[in-house]
Amino acid sequence: MKLYRLFFLMILSLATVSCEKEDISTIAPDGEFVVNFDFPQQEIYAPAKVFLLNRTKNAEKYDWRFEGAKLIGANGAIIDTSAATGVVPDTIFYELPGSYSVTLTAERGGQVETVTKQVEIKKMQPRIIAPEAILYQQEVQFSANVFKYPGKDVVYSWEFGNGETSTEATPTVAYQQPGVYTVTLTINDGQETLSTSVEVVVMGELVKTLYFTDAITGKLYKYRFTQVEESTPEQLPASVGLHPLSLNIFSNRIIISDAGANLAYSAWGTPADGKIFAVDLDGKNPYTITQATGQYGDDPFVSTVDENGTVYWLSRFSGLRSIASTSQDAIYPSVRFGVTAADIGASSTYGWTDGGLQIVNNTIWYSKHGTGKGLYKYNMAGQFIEAIPGLKELKIRSFVVDEENGKIYFAVSVTGGGYSKGLYVSNLDGSNIQLIDAVTGFSDEGGATEHTFITDIEIDNTPDDGSAGYIYYSFRSGTDLSASGAVIGNGNDSGIKRYPLDGSGSPEFFLRGYVPYGLAIDHVKR
Repeated sequence: MKLYRLFFLMILSLATVSCEKEDISTIAPDGEFVVNFDFPQQEIYAPAKVFLLNRTKNAEKYDWRFEGAKLIGANGAIIDTSAATGVVPDTIFYELPGSYSVTLTAERGGQVETVTKQVEIKKMQPRIIAPEAILYQQEVQFSANVFKYPGKDVVYSWEFGNGETSTEATPTVAYQQPGVYTVTLTINDGQETLSTSVEVVVMGELVKTLYFTDAITGKLYKYRFTQVEESTPEQLPASVGLHPLSLNIFSNRIIISDAGANLAYSAWGTPADGKIFAVDLDGKNPYTITQATGQYGDDPFVSTVDENGTVYWLSRFSGLRSIASTSQDAIYPSVRFGVTAADIGASSTYGWTDGGLQIVNNTIWYSKHGTGKGLYKYNMAGQFIEAIPGLKELKIRSFVVDEENGKIYFAVSVTGGGYSKGLYVSNLDGSNIQLIDAVTGFSDEGGATEHTFITDIEIDNTPDDGSAGYIYYSFRSGTDLSASGAVIGNGNDSGIKRYPLDGSGSPEFFLRGYVPYGLAIDHVKR
């Protein structure tokens, strides 16, 4: 009897456990039964892949129907079916534009709810794909993204804004002149005709540019070193002052140092009137960096700019000053340092006239001319390093250092140290001095011992185009500019001269018809 009762209890227990498991497996989800789904928020263009977001709550079964679409499986294959089950269907693919319905039917415990929504698949409008950089007289190719109906051809009609047309899908064109052009594409895709347009900028030849001043017009000029077609100097709107002895390029600005009216020796007490100012590369948007104060001897003469944009300049004989090129209407700075008698082993440097200036590898090179002499090197703090041995007795008005070829090009303004007035070249230690140009007929402006002479020498030693491999310097003839600085000619005997760095030719006029002081080369191809 006990065994029978025990067996009965065991069977009852198993039956109870079995019922509990069956009850758990068939219990419907708790909570409100809601059927809903969403499409992507952005506009959809054919051919399109669409992902649906299921927002249904507490459903047990799902049935999806999507008109006019197919499925893309997990392996990327297109499945030719317009139905699916599961919480979320695989990616839906619409090949053609149109308005399509998507229906979701969900079930819970015998309760069935259905939601149908419309999705708008738009046709992709034609879009022109223009080249990133278009240079004039260079062939470039256009293309377009367009919607193509299966089995139908697209008819193309291009207008390039320069009078040329094409019916090719990927046409080529060469613009003969720089400028802004409107490119228009009209297509027929077999269903309708559509048009689109885009503006393209056709750039001129990317080249370096020579900037220079002209005493006849008082204006700034630029000459682009073009090779495809002949260039001519272009007058810019900037007025450059009476004696713009130096130009320097930094970033997209031209830094100009104007010595003012009193270039020649004048009565002591004559007030300063020079300034350092800047304009953009088109000669516009001028601003004064700093205006000279004090005596006329403090006016800025030659200048240079370092890689950080700091402007350094010399006056008549007072020494070196500096200021940031971004300064505007700043107080005229005091002298940082000058050549001293102790530095160069002389008993006195009174009246020694400042000459040229250049920053070379974080070292200041500084020359004297007229009543002075020599070329000297200082560190950026103004501490003396050395005098160039072979040039200690020469009166150097201006110079440029060509480290790449180990040369110094310099202008001797007054006979001294055994060398007459002229343009010379030497090694970096001043040895092997050679005359390049006797500059016969140069204007005597400035006086017998303070000739204004060649104030800017520019070097272009990068062999990348037809402008490279020369030094450039200004030549002001005595027939065009008097000793007092008055313009007396038409510039026919004056201009920009150049000399080949390899010594393969003689100095020659590069440009005539201008009476230049400062000049500079923008080495950035624009």
